[in-house]
Parts: sequence; C-alpha cells; structure tokens
Amino acid sequence: MRRPYIGITGFTRPEEVLSVLEVFPKIKDRQLMVGVLVSYKSLRRLPTNPRWARQMPSPETIKDLFLDDERVLNVLHYCPEEGQESSMLGDMLKIQALAGPNFHGFQINFAWPEVRLLEEYRKIVGEGPRIVLQISKKAIEQAGEETENVVEKLSLYRELIDDVLLDQSRGRGQPLAREEARRFLLAIKEKGWDLGLGVAGGLGPDSLYLVEPLVADFPELNIDAQGQLRDSENDLDLERAKTYLIKALKMFSH
Repeated sequence: MRRPYIGITGFTRPEEVLSVLEVFPKIKDRQLMVGVLVSYKSLRRLPTNPRWARQMPSPETIKDLFLDDERVLNVLHYCPEEGQESSMLGDMLKIQALAGPNFHGFQINFAWPEVRLLEEYRKIVGEGPRIVLQISKKAIEQAGEETENVVEKLSLYRELIDDVLLDQSRGRGQPLAREEARRFLLAIKEKGWDLGLGVAGGLGPDSLYLVEPLVADFPELNIDAQGQLRDSENDLDLERAKTYLIKALKMFSH
C-alpha cells in the first residue's frame, strides 16, 4: 500500500535519521520520507556546487542512511545532468544497487525526463520502486505554463510513476505558491489517475501555514522540506527538523 509521506531531504549521516525518528511515531497512515540527494556529478565524484555538495553523501555511504524501519520511506532524489540525459538509466540502476536492500524509490529532479528511459527502468526492475516525478518551475515553463498543458504532459508519465511533487523552490527554501499549487493539484486530481500528490517549497517549522489550507482538499498530500531545515553551515538542523515533523504530524491529524 502506498502511504503518503512527510519528507525531509538532505540527510547525509545515519545519526540524523535516527535522531528525527525519535519524534516520529509508528502510525499506519503516513511515513517519514528520508530523502537522500545524488547527482550525475556526485555519483562520479566530480566537483559540484558547494551548496549541494554539502547535502550529498558519498555514494558508498547511501546504504547506511536507509534504515529497515516501517516508519520510513527511503527515497533517492536523483538529479541528472543537462546534456547527459542518456546516462540516466545506467545511473539509476547503479545508484539503486548502491542504496542497498532498504531502498524504496526515486524522486526524479529533472524537467520531463525521457519517457523511454523510465519505461526501460520499469522493464528491468519492475513495479516495486516508488517513483516521484518532480514538477519544477522549469518543467512548468517547458510545458507552456498553462495548467492544462502541464497535465497533458504529465499524462505521458502516469503509468510509469507513483507520485507527483510540485516544487518550484528546488531546495532553495523559496516559499510555496499555494494557489498555483492548488490549481495544478486539482487539475491532476480531476483526471482520476492513481497518483500521489505532493508539494514542496519553503516548508519548515515556521511555514507550514503555507500548506495547511491545502490539507482539507488533499488529506493524503505529500510534503517535503529541505532548504528551511539547514543551519548557517548548511548542515541539517536537527531541532528544526524535529519541530517541523511534530507540527506536520499535528497538521495532518486534524
């Protein structure tokens, strides 16, 4: 059964996961999404933007971050490289192997990846891994910005993915454009597709009010937080992360 999640992205050490799980109870209706970033460059140990390098673990340590715990959904947030899209399938298979037995799925952080590559991935690994497709600002622009154009583009992927995440912040902490997100979510929901729906963008312990008005219409909404949970050194701020989880759990329990 696919359960909705409350996400934190940017874990780099297993102690961080264990720490935030201290405030996450064993509940049947929602999981903690443990988001681990990996890119074309980090997989190959190539220099990358220091902002993101700080949030990406060494490839061989990914498996240590994915615990065997019914409370967690272990997701690799894969960022392909512009101009190197042909490597995507091979990268996904390699990363999945590195992630170990507790790997649960991918979030694809790329504007409209080739459908063919996702079809090949599914042929090789089957339906087991959960795939979240990020719909970024760039993806919306490439689709022509109109809601119906984005939904039409999304229709090409609906048999290959499990969830959609609207995220125009891309981990930079920019606030969620709530009403724009509502339009997209409603348009997708009206299609009746079997897709989980989610939002991200500037969410943290002090900004869940941005998303709370959406919960009534979308009680199984997935949410994810990243930029607002980092400290001044760009490390995961565990106290902020815990407070975010406690408040988010309360928000969804109403």
